[in-house]
Amino acid sequence: MSQEERIAANEDLFRKLNERKAEWLRSGQQTAGFRCECWRIDCGDRIRLSGREWEEVRSQANRFAVAPGHTAVDVEPDAEKVIKEYPNFWIVEKRGEAGDVAEKLDE
Repeated sequence: MSQEERIAANEDLFRKLNERKAEWLRSGQQTAGFRCECWRIDCGDRIRLSGREWEEVRSQANRFAVAPGHTAVDVEPDAEKVIKEYPNFWIVEKRGEAGDVAEKLDE
């Protein structure tokens, strides 16, 4: 597995966990916040997202919500790009092989 594939697979794991939390929110249950969807498998940071922000992140399969500064740019510069910065989270878009893997894993 390439480094870009590992990055996308880690982020997909956190995306799936957050999708369950989004279901809880829709049913009226409280959550402790969404998990940072960065590439670091050991990251346990939580981020707050409104329903509108959650929908914005999930509008494309190659997008992820990460804590500010939690990008893979230092590790794999071509793997992702920050496309929007909010005070409490950033939206990153996977590119190249990592983007392809993220989209396949979201099917």
